Amino acid sequence: MDKQNLREQIERIINVPLDKTTISTATWKNWVKSAQATGQPTHVMPPTLIEHEDRCYMLWKQGSSQTDLLHCAANLLSERERQWLETLLWLDLSSRKSSSSTTGGDEQQAVQFGQWIVERLQAKDAQAEVPDSFSWKTKMFAPVIPFLLVAEHSHREGPSYAHLYKLLKSYFGGDLVIFPLSDKEWCILVPESLAGSGEQEEDPDNKETMEEMLTSFCLGLCELLAAEWVGESNLTVAYPFTPVKGIPGIVSRMRETIYLGRTFHITENIHLPWELHLEQLVYSIPDDVRKQFMKRVVTKTEQFGDSETMGTLQTFFQYDCSVSETAKRLYIHRNTLLYRLDKIKQETGLDVRSFSDAVLIKLILLLYKVTK
Repeated sequence: MDKQNLREQIERIINVPLDKTTISTATWKNWVKSAQATGQPTHVMPPTLIEHEDRCYMLWKQGSSQTDLLHCAANLLSERERQWLETLLWLDLSSRKSSSSTTGGDEQQAVQFGQWIVERLQAKDAQAEVPDSFSWKTKMFAPVIPFLLVAEHSHREGPSYAHLYKLLKSYFGGDLVIFPLSDKEWCILVPESLAGSGEQEEDPDNKETMEEMLTSFCLGLCELLAAEWVGESNLTVAYPFTPVKGIPGIVSRMRETIYLGRTFHITENIHLPWELHLEQLVYSIPDDVRKQFMKRVVTKTEQFGDSETMGTLQTFFQYDCSVSETAKRLYIHRNTLLYRLDKIKQETGLDVRSFSDAVLIKLILLLYKVTK
């Protein structure tokens, strides 16, 4: 049974809403030891339900470094309900372990590889080489196109390795490498040969062609995932590289790209690094410098917090400062748009139809998002 459905059924039967939290696996093991030391009854081994600081914690998903728990106030559960929950959770975890062991070595290798990437990121070892202990190292000498996928739905469980791999393999038309960095964050390495990009190496305009191709892959992949997997997701991609050395650094940059995209372009799901150069520059500016700049350039910064003004300006810039195209996209008359632009000029002293003022307003819009 799907974990989300299982949780809903448990809540319906015991008539108690359950909260979810994540702690380190070491902390969970210490809690279990403390519970056993105080004589708390245990009906299954290893324990799947303990009482800690007046709350009942139920083992939901255990990893090597982090453990997910469901919990509620201890006084809301009867002794019979506790015994039933202990047994149910133990059976669920046992069945999943059995299923995982029959999946094969690839899933285990994927989890271990993802953990190694996270450890290298924490150690700030961006140029680390893939250790010989990973059988996957033989796959890391050929150029790949890396994607980073982040699921948005916090109330849903992440996908199974087998499901996601099958879906991506059918989309790209060949074998690839996927590994989780967390429950809702996956890195995808697609052999460059599957994209057919190698045929364009002699093209003098290869860089632009490559970006168009990667954008196309992202658009198609995002639509596929929305329809077949977990719904809304955030996705980014990087240029082809050989992952045997330096893959932690690539993952770090893709994480930064998604963070910048979600910060500056909230309504978008695909975040492309070559479209975020200005956003990256703005975000690197110290906070006190940003605020000083805003005070010097415009006195009425609240004007840029108005949804109508913000939407008008973003659309104006999106369509290359074209008055006619902007009016068309906003479904307003041209004169209505001109009135709005004149109003912005009167209230801020900046005319978006002037190149120098347009540059300043673009910067202000970006700065407003990170200073507010």
